[in-house]
Amino acid sequence: MTEHNLKILLQTISIIVFLNLTCIAFSWVDGTPYFFENFEDFIELMASHGSSDKPQQAPAGANARQLAVGDKKRFYAVDFSNYSQYIVDATLHTIGKFCYIFVEDSQWNRTVTPLGVERVRRAFDESTPADSSRGIYQIETGTFGQPPDIDNDWRIYILLLDIPDFYKRSGNFVAGYFSPVNQQRGIIRDPNSGTPLRSNEIELLYIDTHPLPVGGSDGLGVVAHEFQHLIHWRYDPNEEIWINEGCSDYAMFLCGYDVSTHVSAYEKEPNSSLVNWPRGMQSKLSYYGAAYLWMLYLHEHYGGSRIISTIIRNQTDGIFSINAALRALGHSKSFSQVFADWKVANYVDNLQIDNGIYGYRNENPRPRVKEQYRYYPISEGDNQVEAWATDYISFTGMPGFGDLKLNFFSDAKYRYDVKVIEYHAGRPSNIRDMPLSADGLGQLSVSNFGTDISQVILVPSLQPSDNLVGNISSTYSYSAKQGTKVTFQTGSIPNPIHPRYWDIIAKPSDNIGADLPVITITKDGQILQEDVPMKSISVGTLYGYQLYLTPNVQPSSIMWEVFYSDAKVGEGTLYRN
Repeated sequence: MTEHNLKILLQTISIIVFLNLTCIAFSWVDGTPYFFENFEDFIELMASHGSSDKPQQAPAGANARQLAVGDKKRFYAVDFSNYSQYIVDATLHTIGKFCYIFVEDSQWNRTVTPLGVERVRRAFDESTPADSSRGIYQIETGTFGQPPDIDNDWRIYILLLDIPDFYKRSGNFVAGYFSPVNQQRGIIRDPNSGTPLRSNEIELLYIDTHPLPVGGSDGLGVVAHEFQHLIHWRYDPNEEIWINEGCSDYAMFLCGYDVSTHVSAYEKEPNSSLVNWPRGMQSKLSYYGAAYLWMLYLHEHYGGSRIISTIIRNQTDGIFSINAALRALGHSKSFSQVFADWKVANYVDNLQIDNGIYGYRNENPRPRVKEQYRYYPISEGDNQVEAWATDYISFTGMPGFGDLKLNFFSDAKYRYDVKVIEYHAGRPSNIRDMPLSADGLGQLSVSNFGTDISQVILVPSLQPSDNLVGNISSTYSYSAKQGTKVTFQTGSIPNPIHPRYWDIIAKPSDNIGADLPVITITKDGQILQEDVPMKSISVGTLYGYQLYLTPNVQPSSIMWEVFYSDAKVGEGTLYRN
């Protein structure tokens, strides 16, 4: 080997090592949300003219220009470091069955090589990790539907360029994007700002070349990600960002590409809202992970790729889109009910309990717990949670110290769902609902804590009404204590002043704090009142319930039962001494 060849080899190795290290150290984001965040009215205007179940076509009689390898073309692109539009000079380096691949001239033989271009073409046209006989184009069009066609040419333009972004400042970089501007004609002005945007008038995907390795698995995954955005635009251009991004990460999974960086980010911040996508190009990757896991969960439990394509094709948006897709496929559960199962599945990931609804086949998420407790009592206040976000709080038991008593308090502004996961011998054994009162209070007792039940996970989530939008948040508090088993003295007495009124009393053996026993009343076997919280006469130590009997009701026909932590602690009938 000559000294010159050795130098070239060493330089090549250095570039490869550098690119690999940068991709390990930093994570990519999608540039597509920028357009939907900053040009909402503009997007709506374009969508009203361009969205259809049929691809938008070029004017009648227009023919696609015949291209040849070596052709030069100027593209309009976005500089994400200052959000301006600029011109990219590029050359056509290959023509595939379903694509044209152009390379920014300044990047040729610098970050892009002939081998890299061929790998992109082969992945798009012919073969993916998921299916060696089908490329990205065939898999996604076969699943989601056909892309739009503004230029009367079925081939998709793929532009490989070094996307200007904030990489050197923040570490995250824009790996690619789809611009809906290119689905219109000429110069378009944003109706709010007057900003001029020039369209390329073609189906175009922008794919980064630095630090994203062209032709590597990460880069090909981005191609799959952006192609879904193009298809989605045809069917539902107004879709909310979290669904669009979730579908694009799902498209990566469908083609066999790795989504682990987004899942890992979600594991570190599982309290990221599923539906409230943060504004700004440096958005947290955890939101991508949440959106992807949501779509994957729907895929695995509610109809495979069919439910995702149904979401893409229906014209409703956001939560309503999910509900419409569930109904269309004959499922009775709503978005909020599925979310309550999904948040447990993200932590438990076990297909062996409750008919498999709490697990995944294709991922193994391990979300971080917000807090861990071993010693009691504890009390935590002012925990803030976003709408459709979740916290995981762990309690580990000490043998011989009695049951665990959990209390939950919310600000009662919005609806919560609170689940309690019980672990036996290190494995999830039971998923329980914590009932909440109208004022946001809940309590639950875990028997055999520290012996049969080794660990408990409290899983609160803020789940407001489906029609509430915007950045909604709420605060909650919780407390826990481990103590001996509580017993109750119970009884009933007629009111000495008003004999038609009866008082039923429950006195616990230990102070139970904010817990409330509940009472059920029956008459001749028929339920009159069920699981009604008793009134606190002396907080934690004495509780009562007052019952009025009409003149035609005999006291002996009435039976009462008092329950605490799902266990019956007292019962009796009304009688006079």
